[in-house]
Amino acid sequence: MIWLEVIHLRVPGQDYERLAPTFTQLLDEIRENERCRAVKLFRRALLETDVCLHLYHDSLDAKDGGSPVGLRLVDALKPLGMINHTVWKEIEQTTT
Repeated sequence: MIWLEVIHLRVPGQDYERLAPTFTQLLDEIRENERCRAVKLFRRALLETDVCLHLYHDSLDAKDGGSPVGLRLVDALKPLGMINHTVWKEIEQTTT
């Protein structure tokens, strides 16, 4: 089963360019050390203070509260601003 963690960060009074090195370092560490299927970073189109991380997982056990790496990311990003952390499970498509 594929499941997704979405970590949405809103950083008041900062622009993305000042935060980019922090995100680059975090993403490099995740890609090297964690078992995520994929990791993607998004920036809101018209609001530079909003950043969203997507952590894609492929396992039978989707963690309702988030994966260990997702929870560590939330703790690392909390000092930067407001965090919203959600877990999404893929809807299995059935063929008829």
